[in-house]
Amino acid sequence: MHADQMPLTDSPATEDPNRLAIAKPGALTVDQHEALAMGLHCKAMRDYGLAVSWFLKAAQQGNVPAQYHLGALYKQGNGVVQDFVKAASWFGRAAAQGYARAQSGLGLLYKNGQGVTRDCRRAFGLLREAAEQGLSTAQYHLGDLYAQGLGVAEDLGQAAFWFTRAAEQGCGSAQYRLGVLYQEGRGVTQNLAQAATWLRKAAEQGCSPAQLRLGMLCQIGVTVADDDQTASWLRKAMDYGYVEAAALDKPQEPPRGSTLEHRSI
Repeated sequence: MHADQMPLTDSPATEDPNRLAIAKPGALTVDQHEALAMGLHCKAMRDYGLAVSWFLKAAQQGNVPAQYHLGALYKQGNGVVQDFVKAASWFGRAAAQGYARAQSGLGLLYKNGQGVTRDCRRAFGLLREAAEQGLSTAQYHLGDLYAQGLGVAEDLGQAAFWFTRAAEQGCGSAQYRLGVLYQEGRGVTQNLAQAATWLRKAAEQGCSPAQLRLGMLCQIGVTVADDDQTASWLRKAMDYGYVEAAALDKPQEPPRGSTLEHRSI
């Protein structure tokens, strides 16, 4: 198992908040693994300033996960002034050693031109390396590059392939995008039942565009749903400002022998 696929210890649910005493990094001489553990503990407790200090102590000793976490804090501006250049630098150190989460993080910086010169081909290479290690976030963004033709020739079949891999791991964004491809028959054979399956998974995670599309599919009888269930999805979409849902949230006869007229969302 690759190092960055090992279970993480930065979840408050799995950490005893009293197990690690929060101490000042300069007050102790610790090795990189102890410093990483302290950084993860502080991060879980949302003491980001102290987390930065501990991650830096570990990262300077060459600890790869600490380099990634330090880069992430710089990218987010948690505990430090947001600095994409420093984020790219720390991601780069960890990415060079094959750490998938850092490869993905650096790839997104290249995709967006944050802290580095925008380079979608470089982004594609980094995201592909991370995606092939099974990282769902990278799989989703790799699919997005294929879908948009950024850094690689547009290929909706490959987009569907990578969206599927991410969707199967529970990535709501990938579930939505995959559902749209099945709904529209782009990159895959059109299959409204499959579209409804993936859109439902995304909708249940709160994805409002998926809720709108699912409500539209329910209206033409693609899913087994009564009027109340159809209205429920449409109203959830309305709550997020989708005015199209308001027009659809009323009883109507389903079109005869037709497929849904799709709109980009």
